[in-house]
Amino acid sequence: MIDRRKLVIETLRKHGELNITKLSKLTGIHFSVLEKIVVELVEQGVVEEKRYGRLRIVKLRSS
Repeated sequence: MIDRRKLVIETLRKHGELNITKLSKLTGIHFSVLEKIVVELVEQGVVEEKRYGRLRIVKLRSS
């Protein structure tokens, strides 16, 4: 079974900043599942999320 968190991290590493809808399409992870993964990764300090109204941009956190 593929670790979805690793898939999200690798996709962000490859593509840089992505909105959450595009990230969902690229990873094949359903939007609602991806939202939970992003929240976990934000809490762990792995990714950053910016919101511009309804648009949500996710990127890897720089050290």
